[in-house]
Amino acid sequence: MPSSDEDSEALKEGLFIAVSASAVLVVTGLFFGFPWQLSLFVLVITVALVAVLTGVALRDARESAQRRTVSQGVLSAWAARNEGCFGTATTAFTGDATRWQLSASSWYPGSLFALGRREGTEVGVVCSTEDTGEVMAELTTILVLLPERRPTARLRRRDIRRLDLPYGVASVETNGRELSVRYEGWPRSSSMLDTMIDATVRLEPDMPTA
Repeated sequence: MPSSDEDSEALKEGLFIAVSASAVLVVTGLFFGFPWQLSLFVLVITVALVAVLTGVALRDARESAQRRTVSQGVLSAWAARNEGCFGTATTAFTGDATRWQLSASSWYPGSLFALGRREGTEVGVVCSTEDTGEVMAELTTILVLLPERRPTARLRRRDIRRLDLPYGVASVETNGRELSVRYEGWPRSSSMLDTMIDATVRLEPDMPTA
């Protein structure tokens, strides 16, 4: 039995492809007069191939669901430790805009997000999934509320490499009072998330000022 909505969708797609392919093969065989043994052989190969592809899709869906569950626990625990809040919908921050200025950030909402304070600094965490054109990429954005407005800027790759940041940084930007650092992947542990956040908070003095 499917264990999630993703499993169900993968099974439905696999069944649809198998039935469609079978129907096409049967009609083609009848139209061109192929021997039934040949049509049966091709049909068996097609069904087997669809079964393999469906199995791969199910595995990917379950791994994605497992990663989401792990990251959800990591963000929730971080928010609890840092006087913050966690949510999977923007309603989690409704009516809290006076306490959390980053709740109005254009980076929200994501699939998972949290707000808290690190060393007195307001910090936001956004886990999102984006279509890069080739694959669906999982990204973690760390937001830091700056003490003053900064010019809008996006660092070049060579400039990012000079900074003391963990491996896997996708981008570094400033916009008004927001500093955002995007990392590839979602946090798999509390220590991983703490490393991302601490590095981003320490980065604030090195960003360009107006």
